Amino acid sequence: MVAVQPFLQALTYADSAYPSGRYTLSHGLEGLVQAGRVRGTAQVTDVLAEHLRHTAAPGDGVATAVAVLTDDLPTLLTVDHELSATKVTGELRRASTRVGRQLLLVTGQVEEQLGGTQPDVLRAYAAAVAAKEAPGNQAVAAGVVHASHGMDAVTAVATELTGLAVGWAGAALRLRQCDHVGAQVAITAAHPVIGELSARCADTAAGLLASGDWRLLGRASPGSDLASAAHESAPARLFMS
Repeated sequence: MVAVQPFLQALTYADSAYPSGRYTLSHGLEGLVQAGRVRGTAQVTDVLAEHLRHTAAPGDGVATAVAVLTDDLPTLLTVDHELSATKVTGELRRASTRVGRQLLLVTGQVEEQLGGTQPDVLRAYAAAVAAKEAPGNQAVAAGVVHASHGMDAVTAVATELTGLAVGWAGAALRLRQCDHVGAQVAITAAHPVIGELSARCADTAAGLLASGDWRLLGRASPGSDLASAAHESAPARLFMS
C-alpha cells in the first residue's frame, strides 16, 4: 500500500498553488518561445520531455534524491554548492535559490503554527542557508523537506519533476502556446517520462553518495542555457526564468 502521509505531501508540494514562488518560473520555456524555438502544444509537450531528460533530472532530480538519501549536513552543503555550479546563468541560480529559500521558510512557518518540530537535519540545513553557508537551491531544500515527511527518493524526485511539468504547462498557457486541454496533454504525456527518470535519479544519487564523485551531477542543455542567457536581458518577460 502507498503510505498516505507522503502521498498527501507529494500532492501538496506538486500543486502550483503551493506558495514557494514556482509560479514565477517558466523553466526556460519563455526564453525558448522568445527565440522562436517552441510553438504550439506539440512542441510544448516534446520539449518538456527533453527538458526533463537532459536538464531537470540529471541536475535537480539527482540533487533532490541525494538530499533524501543522506542526513549528513556537510554532504548536503556540498551538493547544494555543486548544483549551483551546474546552473550557468545568474537567472537560473537566482530562481532556484529564491524558491528553495521560500520553501524552507514556508515549511518552517507551517510547522511552527501547527506546533510541530522539524528534524535536526532540516533545521540545521535551513540555518546554514539562512547564514549563507549554502545557496539553498530548490532541489536540495525540497529533498530535505520531503525526507522529513517520510518520502523515499523516487517519490521525492517524482514530486519535484511533476511540479516542474505543471509549472511548464501553466507557463505555456500564459504564453499562449496551448489551451487548457493542451496543457493537460503536456502534463499527462510527461508522466511515464517522470516515472522512468525518478527511479534513475535515485539510482544515480545512491552511486554518487557511495563514490563521492560529484561529476555525476550535471546537465546537458546548451540550447536551454543559451535561451536563458538571452532571457536575462530580454526587454519584456512574464517569468523570472
